Amino acid sequence: MKDLFEAHRLEMEGDLARAVREYERVLGKLGEGHKLSVVRKHLGNLHFRLGHLRRAKKHLAEACEIDSENPAFRHDLGVVQYHCAEFEDATSSFRKALSLDPDMQLSYFWLGNALYHRGMMDEAAGAFRELLERFPNFTIAHFHLGVIYQRQGKEAEAQARFEEVLRRNPGAEAARYYLDD
Repeated sequence: MKDLFEAHRLEMEGDLARAVREYERVLGKLGEGHKLSVVRKHLGNLHFRLGHLRRAKKHLAEACEIDSENPAFRHDLGVVQYHCAEFEDATSSFRKALSLDPDMQLSYFWLGNALYHRGMMDEAAGAFRELLERFPNFTIAHFHLGVIYQRQGKEAEAQARFEEVLRRNPGAEAARYYLDD
């Protein structure tokens, strides 16, 4: 479909407002099916990039309704929910994404952050530990785990995490700050 290609081209070129208009035109021409969910996902992500969180959430939720087994749709919806401070909904979206694809490393990261903001420190630490078990080079997860451990009063564990961050990235001033604190 020529219109869909044009919308994608505009998106890739960074002309986000025009890409939104083009995807919306395409949306008006589509019936049911896979392309409809993909267009909704693109619209959701474009609105997110433009700072239109309600519109982003609406399109991504509709993409999830159309294709409930797509982990990327669930993940993207969770990111928008997180940025809307809807941490409980975000937690559910990330867990659903991970149940569909347990290798979605960013879903572990965002899940850990959503749980942290819900005050669920043990569960948040568990999400970051699982992320590190699967993807040990995800350095920022070491940092987040260190922050959680420090909040829990686990100083030795926190120090080990911050030292690991500095071992991997000697210029990580935030980790150095926590160690010097």
